[in-house]
Amino acid sequence: MKSRLEDFPTELIFSIFDYFWAHELFYSFANINSRVDDIIFNSQLHISSDNQNILYIPHHVQSLILSTSPMSLEHFTNLRSLTLNRCHLDNIIEFPPCLLRLCIKNIDLPVTNIKLILENSTLVNVQLDLYHKLTVIPSLLNINKHLSNVQYLTINYISLNDIIELIQYTTKLKYLHISLFGINQQTITNFFTLPTLTRMTCLSMGISFDKLCSQFLSIYFPNIENLTIFTSYVDPNLFINSLEQLLINNLHFVKNLNISAQFNIHRLSTDNNNIETVATRFRTAFWIKRNCRVTFKCCNNDSHTIRLYLQTNKKLRTRPSRF
Repeated sequence: MKSRLEDFPTELIFSIFDYFWAHELFYSFANINSRVDDIIFNSQLHISSDNQNILYIPHHVQSLILSTSPMSLEHFTNLRSLTLNRCHLDNIIEFPPCLLRLCIKNIDLPVTNIKLILENSTLVNVQLDLYHKLTVIPSLLNINKHLSNVQYLTINYISLNDIIELIQYTTKLKYLHISLFGINQQTITNFFTLPTLTRMTCLSMGISFDKLCSQFLSIYFPNIENLTIFTSYVDPNLFINSLEQLLINNLHFVKNLNISAQFNIHRLSTDNNNIETVATRFRTAFWIKRNCRVTFKCCNNDSHTIRLYLQTNKKLRTRPSRF
């Protein structure tokens, strides 16, 4: 028996239409019949400013991508997701009441905009893909540190000091994805913990791995379960020592660990001996218990520049079966 789109239940058609951009929806399904047209008219829409020839009712818009100066959002009462591409928040006084996700791309973000984001109590997912390094000035924020409900935070360009200042205002954070570029000279004195955070992905550039461990990971995130780190050049022995101390003394709940690190091997020795020496460090009981797997690859066809890939998947203890 053949089925036609108009034979489907209305709820199923709504679910199908949710996968389409508004212009795709109108161009593909409009004028099939009056029932489908009525469903389209009442669907939650995904709008991009690149397709401005589409007529829509603002309170039907569920997600919005703007690549021009932000329009007034006061009529977008059901907006859940907002993406700003190369445009600023300057014209936005407040966000729509139901906004859950905010993505900002390819701009500089002043402190006043950071304050606007952190003062919003509905935002859950914030992604900041910026041109220049994000700078946080606590004296200019001057907001309640427990107001934000952000649980998923992505920042592509920030220093270690600034991310430490920023996460004080995201006390409900569960997942953090950051690209760290450098560390300021002043001493880090803000010591607190984020017990809610269980997942982190960190790209570390210009920060030694031992500093990343001792001044960041070991202090603020005691309950991490899934940790991914991409870092540049390391000293293999110092790298392994710092990692083992981090897991033994601080991060007791890590189940899944993925690390990529780069190091140089001595040109006067054979490649296999150097790599084998590093590989041997991961054959101890400590790493075997964590189900560790290590691989090595040459970088850019240079046999003396090696990238190490480490994966662990800590097995859960289970009660032995009687059978």
